[in-house]
Amino acid sequence: MALESPTSQLTAEMLVTLEMVKDSPWEEPVPVSPFWDSIDYSIARNFLGSFTHAELAQLPTDEDSTADQKSKLILLLRLLQKKLDEEEAATSPPSSLYTSNYHQWYRLWQGIYVLQDELNLPEAEKTIRMLVDKTPYKSNPVPSHMLAEHLVKVGKYEEAERTERPIRAWMDARPHLGPSSPQALNARRLIAQALWGQGPSRRSEAEALIAEIHWIVEEMGEGQFAIYQAEERRLNQVMMATLQ
Repeated sequence: MALESPTSQLTAEMLVTLEMVKDSPWEEPVPVSPFWDSIDYSIARNFLGSFTHAELAQLPTDEDSTADQKSKLILLLRLLQKKLDEEEAATSPPSSLYTSNYHQWYRLWQGIYVLQDELNLPEAEKTIRMLVDKTPYKSNPVPSHMLAEHLVKVGKYEEAERTERPIRAWMDARPHLGPSSPQALNARRLIAQALWGQGPSRRSEAEALIAEIHWIVEEMGEGQFAIYQAEERRLNQVMMATLQ
């Protein structure tokens, strides 16, 4: 009897989700230069992953630029919007990138959202809600997770909690993730912040979840995610500082 592959029991939606994660530019190298050195790695990664190497070589970015941070981010946002417009115009019929190449459509819009959010632009929330609404693969938790992060940032704590709880449950149930995975811990921290932000009536729930998070991280030392323990401890410290 033939052996099953590790993904043979996954649904089609979950397979697409895994492919999106695999193909995403998590490890896209960020240039070391005055222009990029001040830009957060995740922001740079999202931007760079939207272009081919040939396209990156042609971008009008001055590697030696010492412009202020806002000016750099606005430039990157305009370049992403320009690329989206060009790719939409090149589809047949025009403006059908979503249906002809959803992965690229998503990647470009995700990069645009990340920059809008970093710049605190009011359209950021509209963009991320659009990404959630237009996600064809409901097993992909990334857009909803980004929405929950944004909602915490702008103080919409109750909606943030409602949005993130199913994501935490999804991550806890995945064999390749589970409660001690960095992704599930991230979800727990986000829920804890959302609970804390709702005021004294939810404070005890937040404190219980925070205690659970600390316990999970301290138990990581012998598990499959042990390599991330030091970073997760640091992230816990960051979380606690935001709640003071």
